[in-house]
Amino acid sequence: MSETVQSTGDLVARLLEFLADDPGRMARFFNVTGLTAKNIRAAASAPGFATSILDYVLADEALLQVFAAEAEIAPGELLRVRAGLESRGDAAPQEERKPAAALGASNMARRFGAA
Repeated sequence: MSETVQSTGDLVARLLEFLADDPGRMARFFNVTGLTAKNIRAAASAPGFATSILDYVLADEALLQVFAAEAEIAPGELLRVRAGLESRGDAAPQEERKPAAALGASNMARRFGAA
């Protein structure tokens, strides 16, 4: 299980496919992020989307372990890709991120205008 990630876009596509392969995982993803099947394509083209997807998976150790095992990628490889996005400036700069609301739409939904 030492495959390295060749492309961030491919990794994000694999993560989304992994989530979509299980209706429960996809439902939880939509519930947590506030995204829907209708607006995910638009969100996917927004800056910071790859970072947000990686953050979502990295925040759930069990989900990370299952994905890594199925994809035959070391869990640390996802962290390496995430750190690379931050160092290249592909993550939304902190000052551009919308502040968290007390309740309501998730951070991801607000960031991508899905709320």
